[in-house]
Amino acid sequence: MRGSITRLNKKIGCGFVLGENGCEAYFDLSSLEGNDIRGFSIGDAVEYEERFGNERLRATRVRVVSNPRSKSASGS
Repeated sequence: MRGSITRLNKKIGCGFVLGENGCEAYFDLSSLEGNDIRGFSIGDAVEYEERFGNERLRATRVRVVSNPRSKSASGS
């Protein structure tokens, strides 16, 4: 499934993804491919799988597919 990161707390290592289906899913460090939240930012387009767990929808196998800030504005 595709979606985008809507909320992110890098300090505690969790956040939320809004899917194309309109549902918001929780993720934490164990849900990230590579387990490194430093490469994630609000607005990033991601791919993930949805699962139900602990009374909420969870995003698993989360990976960034498009980062809007990755385009360089430097005219080098």
